[in-house]
Amino acid sequence: MKTRSQDILHGPEWANVRALYKAGGYTDKELKRSVIGIVSSFNTICPGHVIFRQMTQRVREGIQAAGGMPVEFGTIGACDGIAMGHKGMRYILPTREMIANDIEAMAQAHRLDGLVLLGACDKIVPGMLMAAVRLNLPAVLVNGGPSLPGRMKENNPYGGEYIDHSIIQQSEGALKAGLIDEEQFAWIEDHAVPTIDSCAMLGTANTMGCLAEAMGLMLPGTATIPAVYSQRLAAAYQSGTAVMELVKQNLCPRDIITKQALSNAVRVNSAIGGSTNAVLHLLAVAYEAGVDFSVFEIGEICKDIPHMTPMIPAGKYTLLDFYEAGGIPAMMKELGPFLAMEQKTCTGKTLRDNLLHAKKYNGEVIRSLEDPVHRRAGIGILKGNLAPEGAVTKPSAIPDEALYFSGPAKIYEGEEEALAGIRAGQVQAGQVLVIRNEGPKGGPGMPEMYKAMKLLVGMDLGGKVCVVTDGRFSGSNNGCFVGHICPEAAEDGPIAYLQDGDIITVDVQSGLIEAPEVNFEKRRADSPYQYRRQVNGYLYQYAKNVKNASHGAVIPVCEETETTALIPFR
Repeated sequence: MKTRSQDILHGPEWANVRALYKAGGYTDKELKRSVIGIVSSFNTICPGHVIFRQMTQRVREGIQAAGGMPVEFGTIGACDGIAMGHKGMRYILPTREMIANDIEAMAQAHRLDGLVLLGACDKIVPGMLMAAVRLNLPAVLVNGGPSLPGRMKENNPYGGEYIDHSIIQQSEGALKAGLIDEEQFAWIEDHAVPTIDSCAMLGTANTMGCLAEAMGLMLPGTATIPAVYSQRLAAAYQSGTAVMELVKQNLCPRDIITKQALSNAVRVNSAIGGSTNAVLHLLAVAYEAGVDFSVFEIGEICKDIPHMTPMIPAGKYTLLDFYEAGGIPAMMKELGPFLAMEQKTCTGKTLRDNLLHAKKYNGEVIRSLEDPVHRRAGIGILKGNLAPEGAVTKPSAIPDEALYFSGPAKIYEGEEEALAGIRAGQVQAGQVLVIRNEGPKGGPGMPEMYKAMKLLVGMDLGGKVCVVTDGRFSGSNNGCFVGHICPEAAEDGPIAYLQDGDIITVDVQSGLIEAPEVNFEKRRADSPYQYRRQVNGYLYQYAKNVKNASHGAVIPVCEETETTALIPFR
């Protein structure tokens, strides 16, 4: 079979290219093989990426054993947890597009035949998935796996035996409220994250690993293997051999990530209570794959799928518990009646074949459809006069008593102002805390309102105050919150015209978010909204070009037409 790489490696006219490869130590025999790019986000800033130096070597060995020629290159991998500074967090979502562009440029410039993508953490896995479907070259994704959780030395005030990174910010609120002392706070800081890789709760990092597996672009059972387990390196090797089989079959990401596969992922996300950020990322992957998929379709798909796994932040269990209970294969087997089982996967087999021997080992961690954690879905899409183009919430992480919330607005023009107000005691039970100017354009970069929500939870206000924002939230957030308000304030959306004291009603189970007494059109006509941050560098380009959250916060990569279909790069 003639491969892409042979376009620039075969014949006397390409001797100059072969010579450059030979300068790197490659042989004539290797240069006749399929050239497979190993893309890694290895760095020593982010603990989630440290493992990729070892994993890359195992992928190399797998590719070589299956007859391929591995070549390596890197991409960036920023850490949401470290980039919690107000300005730093603005860069996090925009890195997703940078990663996709990096991979596209390297794979196209060097005519690679396939890819193994090694990534972890919140925006890296989605960026790699976007690149995979954009390029449409045979590809397998391997994540770094979750870290092990911290173990409490005494009774855990947060419930359960284990803790994780998300508890630390919550503990700041508890410290300020006098619920814990300085010694307890310091102990939590030192013991919440005992090992490398993705945080142990079901945040966006582990959510997207799980959904990559659910869509079929990751080997079955591999998303939740802890980073420090030997099986993680075995999975890297097996992914190297798997990509070579995909090259032989010419089975590509767009054969795997179809509308049915995306729908499977939405259902799995609802069942596990995954991150609200998954909505952004699935919409972005759909856009790159040329699949027509809307935020409201996601809402409809979720409605039939109850929350079935009580993982932190919507329960007491961690990814370690989920892995030991059977992980994504066990969960998907439970969801079998709702899934498109004939979907192709990166094993070359169908989803049905992959799940044939899947087993559930703990019915408390992975519940059944008949006995879920909550009857309500893990993700909810809301709509109303405050969010005519949609908003996103997480019913599985909202206390029962806050599923319907109505109260007066307390407005803040951005995260920093809101954090100062919370810490100063300005936010009271019964209020709707509105944080605007934090969307993809207005942030810019759509930073997380993670700290605000965690402070409120730590101050025992998580279910007594509802946070509404055109920004987004961390996958680790719990409490009463609604994000992704569209249109955002920077798009002259209704949220821009809210005033202190306006009554806002959030009805999660009915899918409504409204300010019922506000005439937004009159306010817009009387006093057009003016607020806009001045930025430069990459954020300027991002703010200028990015679409809103209900379109996945993507930067368009093709001319706008009546169809969203993109022509794959081959």
